Amino acid sequence: MDAYKAYWNGFIVIYSTMPDIEMLYDRNLYIDSLSFSRGGRKIISSLFLTFGPNEVIGILGKNGSGKSTLMNIIFGEIKPDFAFMRCLGVKFEKGYRTKEIVYLPQEGFLPRELRLSEAIRFFEIDDPYLLDLSCIQENLNRRLRNLSSGMIRFIETLILLHTKHSFVLLDEPFVGLSPIFIEVVSAHIEHVRHRKGILIADHNFRQVMNVSDRLYLLKDSHLIHVSDQEDLVFEGYIKEID
Repeated sequence: MDAYKAYWNGFIVIYSTMPDIEMLYDRNLYIDSLSFSRGGRKIISSLFLTFGPNEVIGILGKNGSGKSTLMNIIFGEIKPDFAFMRCLGVKFEKGYRTKEIVYLPQEGFLPRELRLSEAIRFFEIDDPYLLDLSCIQENLNRRLRNLSSGMIRFIETLILLHTKHSFVLLDEPFVGLSPIFIEVVSAHIEHVRHRKGILIADHNFRQVMNVSDRLYLLKDSHLIHVSDQEDLVFEGYIKEID
């Protein structure tokens, strides 16, 4: 990914800076008229979404519906056909340049040669709610390459949730996690939700519904507001209600 660039002992980690800009009173992440096509096919069409730094927004959708594309556009890894985007009152084209938006991609982002303690120090994590976890304390001096893929995914998700950024985009944070880790991630979302906006997409729709203030389905290039499993059945996302 091009968006995060800093060096750890010769290893590349992703990060970014931009000059300070006078912030306006608008505290939301605001996305308007976002459109994106690939190979002549509309992936996202005239999408509108806005949420504040104390909301959790869930996005569901089948494979290929455009969830990851949406997050990559907001973060700045993909250029849209058109979009008007504003963060904390400031217009932007690449979210990472705002210093207010971080992103958990499906493929992960931390170099595997890093020690966990280095990653925590780099992102300036100081919340005891995270640092005092036994699984964090036990692995502080271990390199990420020596941890399981599930543990790495768990750690990356928690680190981004506890950064000082106002908004975090989580693309499939629950994939590959054990039920216990899923519960812990959900608890940490609850812990930080009062101070940051969270956009989350995952195929674990029950968990996404449980943590979200608002829920949308990305279908046929459009966002559709949904309230419950009945809506998901009606829209063809699931076959029946549990």
